[in-house]
Amino acid sequence: MPNEDTASTVLPVAVAQFLAGTDVEKNLRRVEELTAQAAGRGARLVVFPEASMYAWDVPAAELVDAASSYGPAFLDGVSAAAVRHEVSIVVGTFEARPDAQPYNRMVVVGPDASVRGYYDKLHLYDAFSWQESDKVSAGTTRPDASELCILSLGQFTIGLVNCYDLRFPEMARALAERGADVLVVSSAWVAGPYKEMHWETLLRARAIENTSYVIAADQPPPASVGLSMIIDPFGLVVATCPTREGIAVHDLDPAHLREVRQTVPSLSNRRYRVVAADSDSTTADSEATR
Repeated sequence: MPNEDTASTVLPVAVAQFLAGTDVEKNLRRVEELTAQAAGRGARLVVFPEASMYAWDVPAAELVDAASSYGPAFLDGVSAAAVRHEVSIVVGTFEARPDAQPYNRMVVVGPDASVRGYYDKLHLYDAFSWQESDKVSAGTTRPDASELCILSLGQFTIGLVNCYDLRFPEMARALAERGADVLVVSSAWVAGPYKEMHWETLLRARAIENTSYVIAADQPPPASVGLSMIIDPFGLVVATCPTREGIAVHDLDPAHLREVRQTVPSLSNRRYRVVAADSDSTTADSEATR
């Protein structure tokens, strides 16, 4: 058993895996049920998949209508669950835009019902014969990278990553450079050949190369691959929810994070650093430190 000091510093977190459909009330019930299960096991942060509000594989016009018709009520329901169970929740929703396609948005809601932060997906899934850009708008990048969502939770700093973003390591590194030591991933990782392998490999790579915890919630089969998981900074999968709806819980330990970063100081040893969010160039360490 952990001693009292250890118990007071760890952050119990959960990934919640469920299949979202076009019935928003049913989706909210699953958010409530899984949040209750996670809180009952001590979780203080519960991470839900991308598009938890509404099935994202519907026609574009339907998704536009759903974002405007159900978006605020869905977020109100998530906020109520966060308050009721005294947890923070990360959830995937769609944010309506006037005369435009909605944003594919991750929202962080605190136990006081406040929206602590949000992130609009930057890399749209125009791959594997899909064309997400036909349905949603990409988030806007800014010179100061303020489009990235980074916030504190307990002794940790979390950064948000949405599904296809996972294939772009520079984004996770940009979050790490800005202090994130926990990467929170929401996804509806589309099923297909090699896709389970890509999902797990990329998640573990992001954890290893940034010596960060990774908390990744995915929708389950058949549409997506499932395999929601929590990964430690060494790249070890410490909790997982394989194929069915459910939760997986693990304690994030700041002492373990410090130990890993002392053992593998790759962030401090690197020789090239990102110099601007909107630039393709990099700068060697001798230049960056002048």
